[in-house]
Amino acid sequence: MRRYLHMVIWITAALMLQGCVGFGAWTLGSRIESNDRPNIDQTRGGLDVRKAAIDTSLRTAVELRATWGEPDRIEPRELGKEEWIYKTNGLRWSGLVLYVVVIPLPAMIPVGSQYVSFLIHGEHIERATRADWAFKAGAYCGFFGMMYGGLGCGTGTFAEKQAEAGGS
Repeated sequence: MRRYLHMVIWITAALMLQGCVGFGAWTLGSRIESNDRPNIDQTRGGLDVRKAAIDTSLRTAVELRATWGEPDRIEPRELGKEEWIYKTNGLRWSGLVLYVVVIPLPAMIPVGSQYVSFLIHGEHIERATRADWAFKAGAYCGFFGMMYGGLGCGTGTFAEKQAEAGGS
């Protein structure tokens, strides 16, 4: 019975692991990205600044207001422009995450809210900006399947790792 209980505990613990075993450290911080021709989704907060607008993308301030509703805040800018700010869910975080064997140890603080904003001139959307948070860079040694795809050691940024994964 005792041996059976030990086996159940070990199997349960193994199933509860996050898929990462080893040592690592990662920094994270605010990420603010802008685009003059963004892909603006029909869903409030849906904005892809990395891809150009597609046919279903919102294109004018009238379409934006009709679909997303009133902005949470409107700030006047120079030359009669306005910045429409829509809050999205969540906070922006900055800090460090240490990973020791199977336990992540976050040391992070909130540095603001996540949001998307649009620079409006007349009824034209001149620029869209997304402010959120992202892992910046890290170093690791062990099995980190979720982040780096397997067993090994290395350093780098998440953008580099995503580019490598996309290229293969």
